[in-house]
Amino acid sequence: MRNLAVKLSKYDVNISYVTIKRHLNELGYKNQLPIGTPMLTEAHKAKRVEWAKKHINDSWEKTLFSDETAFQLFRNTIKHWYKGQRPTKRFPKNRQKVFAWGGFSVRGRTSLFYFTQIMDAKFYVEILEKHLQEINSMLGNN
Repeated sequence: MRNLAVKLSKYDVNISYVTIKRHLNELGYKNQLPIGTPMLTEAHKAKRVEWAKKHINDSWEKTLFSDETAFQLFRNTIKHWYKGQRPTKRFPKNRQKVFAWGGFSVRGRTSLFYFTQIMDAKFYVEILEKHLQEINSMLGNN
């Protein structure tokens, strides 16, 4: 609001940012953060359900599932004015995060592995190699 008041003053319109805020509120506008939503599309979700249905009767005794997640230390705190339905903003992966990798199976779980670099195939293999002893103790050496 202060930026808008400053811009208007350049056109000889002197108005307080508080007045601008009050008028926007009176007109039904709200000032909030957009709703965060996952990056998965409906097509992604449908493919995952299709895969799950295809493999529902598989034996999972020798399977390790793994995934990584990101912990964002700071989040977007920029609020936006809107009228009507609250906007949704997709949040892309931010490379300035702390990541954690872990694995699980029907026989147990691995320890968590924390990292800050970007995951690629080579690094993923390194993580698996570091956890090979744990994985073997859960699933056997096969």
